[in-house]
Amino acid sequence: MKTFLLTGEGTECLDHKQFSVHHKAGKIADYLLWNRQFIAELKQIEGYPAARMTKLMNEALRQEPRIFIFGTVNMQRVLADRENGAEINEMMMSIGGRPVRKMLQQADLQIKDTRLKLQLSNAAGLAVVLIDEPQKIDAAVAANAVRVALQANEPAIREIDYVWVSIETHQVALPDGRLGYPELCIWRANRRSVMERHMMGEMIEAWAQFNDVEIENLDHTAGWQTLTPVGSGWPLSLRLE
Repeated sequence: MKTFLLTGEGTECLDHKQFSVHHKAGKIADYLLWNRQFIAELKQIEGYPAARMTKLMNEALRQEPRIFIFGTVNMQRVLADRENGAEINEMMMSIGGRPVRKMLQQADLQIKDTRLKLQLSNAAGLAVVLIDEPQKIDAAVAANAVRVALQANEPAIREIDYVWVSIETHQVALPDGRLGYPELCIWRANRRSVMERHMMGEMIEAWAQFNDVEIENLDHTAGWQTLTPVGSGWPLSLRLE
């Protein structure tokens, strides 16, 4: 991803020596894209709270009516049989999405610092989040985490206009039956220009070309089921006792 971003027209890497003076106080972002039209911060998710999720599920299963489980089972299969299953699932989504929300909060501060230090008041803020093995955050959980983070009042995220989540932990089923890795492009409605949204689309298409693969554009209105993981290791299971 770092190599790809540097291939973009008008890209500047803020880690270069010429920007070292801006690193003395606070943390600035990683890149300026499209001749300083975008301030971009790159984040990679490290750590997945599987232990906390297992603890939550084990506590829920000790409540009446008791369920006895042996071995590894699919969480949704268990939750479907419980009256408070939807509530527990929402808590699981919150725990699972915490690493994404944390990365966005950090990126927001770095983009703000960059905007002030380089006097780029009109530049759009972009957070690029990478989710790779061995993390087990699926696309729907990541999308929900971005939505919750951008809508939160505390801590409020004000500098990020666009979020690109690149996921290589699992694949999703395309309409024609093929499998593909999900690339989520999320933006704040009516906040930035249509031209910028086109630029984001062009960047993701360029990412596909960079990796010598095709890209299939799926609008969110197609439904959340388009983000359902398929393949080995999915749906996510926990070792419950």
